[in-house]
Amino acid sequence: MFDNVIVGVDGLEGGRDALWLAQQLASGHSQLTLAHVEVVTPKPGPTSGAISQAQRDLHAMQRLALLRDEAHVDADLLCVEAASVAAGLHDLVARHQGDVLVLGASRRDDYERTFVGDDVHAVLENAPCPVAIAPCGHARRARAVNKIGAAYDGSSESEQAVAVARVLARGHGAELSAFQAVPEPGYVHSIVYPQPEIEAGLAAARKRIAELGDVEPHVASSDDAAEAVARYGASVDLLVVGSHRYQPFDHLLSGSTAQRLADDAPCPLLVLSRNHTERVMQ
Repeated sequence: MFDNVIVGVDGLEGGRDALWLAQQLASGHSQLTLAHVEVVTPKPGPTSGAISQAQRDLHAMQRLALLRDEAHVDADLLCVEAASVAAGLHDLVARHQGDVLVLGASRRDDYERTFVGDDVHAVLENAPCPVAIAPCGHARRARAVNKIGAAYDGSSESEQAVAVARVLARGHGAELSAFQAVPEPGYVHSIVYPQPEIEAGLAAARKRIAELGDVEPHVASSDDAAEAVARYGASVDLLVVGSHRYQPFDHLLSGSTAQRLADDAPCPLLVLSRNHTERVMQ
């Protein structure tokens, strides 16, 4: 499915996780590129600054070469400079017409994400292509892709997620399922527990998924869709999430569903982009 796979590499451990996932997503004839973004701040400086930058670029290229040699893969190596990791990777994907961008999950905690930022979150914002995220330690405990799931809510974006998951499942000979989180009524915690209403909602959701055809339906009631999807994700080997329209106020909340899943992904995560879903489906 993915013929041009770009792997964003920062540290060695995250790079190993991302490269392993990239190999799982790549087709037999895929072009593989390992890329590192060196964040630079344009400002005049002495020649020693240029030398220091050249040394950092050299170390980055050596790190990419080490990963390539460890994995025994044929891959191009790129080191680019940009104002931010997200800007560099977005530009690289656009220039090289990448089909998918693969990253290792962030190692930052909630405090760092709030006050320093998070490169994975930033990359997911308006990404020019689908973004795959390998959970921490994926290279050490990776297994065959035997179960693929999609997050579903009835929207056209989630239907595209199911369609992409179906193509991937066919390629891997994997089982295919979809999950929908059904919102709980606002009065679910009142003395009169509305169990019949919840059961009716779950039954309707299960029926909608079953009507998609050759998809095993999974549903659960929850007042937090991201948490419910994460619990479901623990039962599959790859989770596909539809594209989403990033909203500026996501910064003020806990982030989009995709960003929250990426923070502590229970399995490899594939987040589709709004701009390139049609291309992925070809």
